[in-house]
Amino acid sequence: MWDWIGKLDELRRQNQLAVLVTVIRSSGSTPRKQGAKMIVLPDGTFFGTVGGGVPEYYALEDARNCFVGMQGTTSNIPLHQRGEFPACGGTMELYMELINNNPCLYLFGAGHIGQSLCRVLEGTPFRIHLVDERDEWINAAAIPDCVIRHHCHWSEFIQNSSWCEKRTFVTILTYSGTVDQQVLEEVLFHPARFVGMIGSKGKWAGVQKNLEGKGLDLSRVRCPVGHKNGGDSPQEIAISIASQLLATNYGRE
Repeated sequence: MWDWIGKLDELRRQNQLAVLVTVIRSSGSTPRKQGAKMIVLPDGTFFGTVGGGVPEYYALEDARNCFVGMQGTTSNIPLHQRGEFPACGGTMELYMELINNNPCLYLFGAGHIGQSLCRVLEGTPFRIHLVDERDEWINAAAIPDCVIRHHCHWSEFIQNSSWCEKRTFVTILTYSGTVDQQVLEEVLFHPARFVGMIGSKGKWAGVQKNLEGKGLDLSRVRCPVGHKNGGDSPQEIAISIASQLLATNYGRE
């Protein structure tokens, strides 16, 4: 049996949308039996097999439809002879399950506010990818186990990650205003549903001047990020940001 669980974990860490195809029922003569699995990516790349030939053709077609509609389905495949083309003669039923279609937060900065935001969002639909190159911060014990930690430079993460206009959310909370601007500049070249950056109105005015001077469109950036709640502690700021992220995810703003 191939390591489909390991492959799913790899795709989870990459925030890679996929369809997990499972044979849930088979009768008669079929190339694979109940439990066989394959994983399909949006570009048609696939891993594993549900039998090759006719089953695989229909599995790939149905997986493409899952990506279009962003929902799973079941599929019945009769393997009957068609004209001069032989077939097994049995029937297979496939279950197509969308994987990694949760809203995904790319959180740059594992400082006090970043850690607080990870805790506030625990138990929500968001899958959090926390990015920080500072060892002592990215490995902090206060960060929930459900958070996927990336101990690397922010630019490396941006270049190697999957981006989706419907599912990707970005919050920039690094230790430096200069780094915040650098992260934002690179993020703007990628699709995302939400882009927010921490900062004062004065900081935002400076960033606008610098990046608009380079011809970048900042209309989708929210700065200062978060709903105004009057608080200024890391936890209170995190709550305000989480409120805005959730409202956006549920179409409330």
